[in-house]
Amino acid sequence: MRYPKRIRWSHVRRLYEMVEPSLKAAPLKLSSPNRGKVLVIAPHIDDDVIGAGGSIRKHVTSGDPVTVLYLSDCTEERRREAQESAEVIGVEDLRFFEYSSKTLLEQRDLSERIDGIIREVRPDIVYVPSLFDRHNDHLAVNHLLMALAGEKGYHMTVCGYEVWTTLVPNLIVDISDTVEKKREALACYRSQLSSNNWLEAAISLNRYRGVSSGAGMYAEGFMRYSMREYSALWKRVYAR
Repeated sequence: MRYPKRIRWSHVRRLYEMVEPSLKAAPLKLSSPNRGKVLVIAPHIDDDVIGAGGSIRKHVTSGDPVTVLYLSDCTEERRREAQESAEVIGVEDLRFFEYSSKTLLEQRDLSERIDGIIREVRPDIVYVPSLFDRHNDHLAVNHLLMALAGEKGYHMTVCGYEVWTTLVPNLIVDISDTVEKKREALACYRSQLSSNNWLEAAISLNRYRGVSSGAGMYAEGFMRYSMREYSALWKRVYAR
């Protein structure tokens, strides 16, 4: 199957048709994410903290094993920043792949390597950019993960986080008590903050999520589904 590299309006329309029955329902609000072994897949270094840094910190403080996998543009400078940021969040297990940005669907060995990490970590929860996050690499990660899920029969929970595109969340996690750690961790990405103020953007979105949901002062929003449900949603949107 040839995967689309870009999100089109038809994809967004099909997505909203799929989730429309639940749009009027209030999202579930949690003070902490569900416990379990965690794998965070980040197409680029900093995506993980932008989208889920406060929740990742909560997993760490709860004693959940957390592994973060970075897929592309892992330059020496950005690796140093990732290590520095991880020390703030408390994550010890970082994995770096060597691919270039916007080439992920072209890498013939990438699916096998992602599967190898999943088999090693055996996560209960996988964090990944949401399936309509507006970046080629974020879309590519979803395509690769869904293809693997269909082939390997994964049964973990998927939490889609927001980076480039806000989403309609069905889960809100209160990060009021970890937002300062998230802010400190984001400040480590000096190479990225020099061109775009992701720190301001991410924390402002967290403030909005907290206020609009009533979950707390600051919150992170996710699309949380079982792998089976997430795969069905992906197929409805993209597998045509």
